[in-house]
Amino acid sequence: MKLNEHFNDQYMVSLKGLLWFEMKSFIGRHLFNKLPKIPESTKNYLHLGCGDVYIDSFVNADFFSVLWILRKNMKKPDWMLDLRYPLNCPDNIWDGIFTEHTIEHLYSNQVYYLLMELYRTMKDGAIIRITVPDLKKYIEFYTKDFQNISQLDFPYKSGAEAIRNLTQNYFHHSVWDAELLTEIMKDIGFRDIQERKFKEGKNTFLLIEKEERKWETLYMEGVK
Repeated sequence: MKLNEHFNDQYMVSLKGLLWFEMKSFIGRHLFNKLPKIPESTKNYLHLGCGDVYIDSFVNADFFSVLWILRKNMKKPDWMLDLRYPLNCPDNIWDGIFTEHTIEHLYSNQVYYLLMELYRTMKDGAIIRITVPDLKKYIEFYTKDFQNISQLDFPYKSGAEAIRNLTQNYFHHSVWDAELLTEIMKDIGFRDIQERKFKEGKNTFLLIEKEERKWETLYMEGVK
């Protein structure tokens, strides 16, 4: 029997994979978890969960990896870390933080503690810009409510396939909408929390999100 192409999970969890992940985290946190030198005379911006997207003028941070050695055009992250643990970073460092499609890879309680750490390390008045897959858009696609979204934007043939990819594929551990993210950010202490649109926000330096993910993305900002 031929497996349906829509059942081809791309990131399946295995015991071997979990052990390898935790081993990299343990070694990295004890040997390589050093914050790069931060200049005192310039604006300091953090790109959290950078993956293979390296942005000049930012501190690009991602999980411990050696992929940058294997890929010719990939730069080494400036800061390698495990977001499940407290940040090895002083208070009041960042003038702004941008994170794109990162927090959905953590459990909700881990996101809460991460945002507490980010709040601690931000300067007063600094802005955080968070982008995540928008649960509301996926529900609208599932229920065929195409008033606020375009059916053509979604690369799925069925609502169930879309929900499965949002909640179970790509090592996703949590789902988010504007209401929940606002509640958590407000509880931590962020103010002026607003849902934004693609490439719209208070700090133009943080408007670096990918256009190809606009169809599924929620954009949120908050101020310390």
